[in-house]
Amino acid sequence: MTTPTAPAPPTAVSQPGYRDRLRARYAAAAEERIDKARSAAVELGHSDPVPWEDIRAAYTRPSRPPWKSCRMVLAGSFGAALLMTITVGFVASIMLSMAAEQEREATAAAKKTQVAPLSVEEKGKADRALAKGVGKVAAVSFVVAFGFSSFRCMSSKREGLCKGYAKDGDQVVTEALDALPSLAALASTPAGRTRTEALTDVHEKVSELMIAVRNSADAAGGLQAKYAADQRRLREHGQKVRTAFADKLSELVEDRERAARELGAMALTVAARQAQAAYGALLDADALPAEPGPEVVEVKGLGGVFAIAGSAAAVSLVIAPAAGAEGAGLLFIPLAVFTLAAFLSAAFTRKLHQLGRVFALFGRSGPGAGGVV
Repeated sequence: MTTPTAPAPPTAVSQPGYRDRLRARYAAAAEERIDKARSAAVELGHSDPVPWEDIRAAYTRPSRPPWKSCRMVLAGSFGAALLMTITVGFVASIMLSMAAEQEREATAAAKKTQVAPLSVEEKGKADRALAKGVGKVAAVSFVVAFGFSSFRCMSSKREGLCKGYAKDGDQVVTEALDALPSLAALASTPAGRTRTEALTDVHEKVSELMIAVRNSADAAGGLQAKYAADQRRLREHGQKVRTAFADKLSELVEDRERAARELGAMALTVAARQAQAAYGALLDADALPAEPGPEVVEVKGLGGVFAIAGSAAAVSLVIAPAAGAEGAGLLFIPLAVFTLAAFLSAAFTRKLHQLGRVFALFGRSGPGAGGVV
């Protein structure tokens, strides 16, 4: 008689960890973007060779241990928290000083006597109380800002990974590839409302690519080691690339299909050159204008920043008189609060570069800025 064989024990299959699952989602999203871009390039009739492997390599993320990845996130959060702490501490010192002065004046008015000069001990005690109050406010603001910044950085990193976004200067590659399906859809869309919507989508996608090119040029392609000697040349080249795209965008309303195909070829070239780290040759010289052209200040997304700053300034108009502000202080405090609130909200929403360009416009409005004295 044959002895029945015992069933083999089930083999334990190890489940992938959180980081492995996240990296798998990133790789799948990035590959899907590349596949859509390749199909769009075929639809646009692009026949020149494209270094797709180099483009794919731009999406290859370095293998980092968890602690190193966490350290990179915490470093940026610490800088943002420190910056906010300094700003909040400065504002708190002003407000606490005004409150202390108002309290002294109220006490003197109640006693109907003149304010006696403080002795050295009393002055030192008041200074220590003020420093303690400012330190407490600064410490709380640091903890809150550090926690909020860390959570936001980690959430943004996870969201970017899930969508397959490349990091730093390689964002140019992502925006260029994302523009190709929209260009292919515009080239084949029939007349009517659908074509108008496709044209709007193309303008938005190409505008995002232009912003990415400018940011990449400003940061020397997103490299950690900035090329100080080449910074000006890279910025000028990036502005020429932006002008070339802007000129080609304006041709969409004249010859839609031809302009869409040429824009697709330009986007593919920029993606390939960026992936190959050719930051100073994103487009060939014959495709670039002779002059960089005027720099367009991008204010998209700054509405929320100015809304927060305006609300803070309006609140300060109510608080300042109650805190004892008079005369020029009633004008200075709302302006200072507006500037600080705009700066902080832009820092937390990562729009500091846009806000800086808006404020830079005020420096260009003097004599000679527009050629008129």
